[in-house]
Amino acid sequence: MAALAGIRLSQAKFRRNRPMPLYTIAVETGRLDLAGRQKLAEAITALHVEMSGVDPAWVHVIFQEYERGYGFSAGRPAAAVSLTLLIRTGRPPDYKRRMLSRLWELVQAATAAPTDQIVIGIQEVPASQAMEMGTIMPDVAGS
Repeated sequence: MAALAGIRLSQAKFRRNRPMPLYTIAVETGRLDLAGRQKLAEAITALHVEMSGVDPAWVHVIFQEYERGYGFSAGRPAAAVSLTLLIRTGRPPDYKRRMLSRLWELVQAATAAPTDQIVIGIQEVPASQAMEMGTIMPDVAGS
């Protein structure tokens, strides 16, 4: 019975904290060193906490590097930078526009990539189609 109470308490905390954000950032090898990746990850985490109220422990940032010659813009080799944010469906359009603008500023400052070589997008997934900590995601409050 105590174990069941602990599970319920964990699930209540899980639902209250509105977890899930997953940021995936692709950059050409060498564009960001470890310190640069950590600084950007910290800035993204702080932004997400500020905008959504989620506990920082729920914000995940993954960097993927690709070799020179494997990134292209306008069909030509380029050190393109991409950021994809995966969140649950239900955030209002204004929230997503503000998030995109702020993320753009952070990515451009961290990478010094030219404007024409940065792509940022938000992908939404229904809460029923995502899991974290072994629990199906709750819907975004108010959605």
